[in-house]
Amino acid sequence: MQADRPAIKQFQSWIRSQHLICQGQDFIFETIDHSQLERFDACLKMIDWHVRSVRAIGNWPMGPRRTFKILRVEAAVPRPKGLEIQRYWAERGSFKTRFSEISA
Repeated sequence: MQADRPAIKQFQSWIRSQHLICQGQDFIFETIDHSQLERFDACLKMIDWHVRSVRAIGNWPMGPRRTFKILRVEAAVPRPKGLEIQRYWAERGSFKTRFSEISA
């Protein structure tokens, strides 16, 4: 379980920053940064999970003429490894991501 620790710490950080939420049996990760998407995928692989789907769900305005795509990643919560992260989300997480108002 020690090898999983860096990935779990990163998941906890994303939960606190409202990039990662839990919805039923799925984790939903939203970002505008493609490198964060790659980091999320790497963390999933560290704990033997995988990405179920990736899709663009909206645009994040960055100034008068500039927008970035909001990317949503869905991954299933595996048992039993996902329970620690799911418990952490239940204690400190949110039901909405930081991009929810725009992506809805």
